[in-house]
Amino acid sequence: MVSVVACTIRDSMMDNIFSNFNRQLWQKKELIIILNKDKMNKQKWEEKASTFDNVSIYQLPEEKTLGDCLNFGTEKAKYEIVAKLDDDDYYSEYYLTEAMMAFASTNAQLIGKGKSFMYFEKQKLLTIRRLGNENQRVKTNVKGGLKGGTLMFKKEIYPEIKFPSKVGSGTDSSFVGLCKRKKLRIYSTSRYNYVYIRKSNSDSHTYKRSNKVLLQKSRRVGKISNFVPKVTKAFGSKQ
Repeated sequence: MVSVVACTIRDSMMDNIFSNFNRQLWQKKELIIILNKDKMNKQKWEEKASTFDNVSIYQLPEEKTLGDCLNFGTEKAKYEIVAKLDDDDYYSEYYLTEAMMAFASTNAQLIGKGKSFMYFEKQKLLTIRRLGNENQRVKTNVKGGLKGGTLMFKKEIYPEIKFPSKVGSGTDSSFVGLCKRKKLRIYSTSRYNYVYIRKSNSDSHTYKRSNKVLLQKSRRVGKISNFVPKVTKAFGSKQ
């Protein structure tokens, strides 16, 4: 069973969060949404949540950091696996299934994607971004990371290992670094079933590196309007 935790400061991301969760073929799951802006309309989110099963809405003061929100969500999680879901990315219907199969076959404690697709909306350009390798164990003494929007971990590692309460970007990479220092069993799944979406305005992202720099560090797949067939790979069956 999986507890999906999504933190957001934008009401405009409501439909994307619910769509990504509802799309998953893995059936044994819950969604925990944490609103991290004081002016966000919690009632509107609760109305949307009432049409789904196993969705909880919380609101934390905006002075709380992303790490604070993720730790709060982990504490609220009912299930043994916690999945971090970014509010503005794309997760195919097989995303959770692929990760859960990897947990079962590798006995990993932390799973994510070291290599992933990245889509630049303005240019309609699909690329591949590499932080590490794919379909293999991640060595704790070797440089290489996991994409922040793909982190899934066993709740048993908490609270010994928490997300850092820091302002700005780097929350995810610091968490992965801590897991490495603690010698956790870490596994990187395939590049498929997840897309890191980049808007034309890079200021709208938590990760502030410019689109130009990210594009230079990526391998181009090609221009495409509908990337879904290209990034989707079937795994397993409904659970």
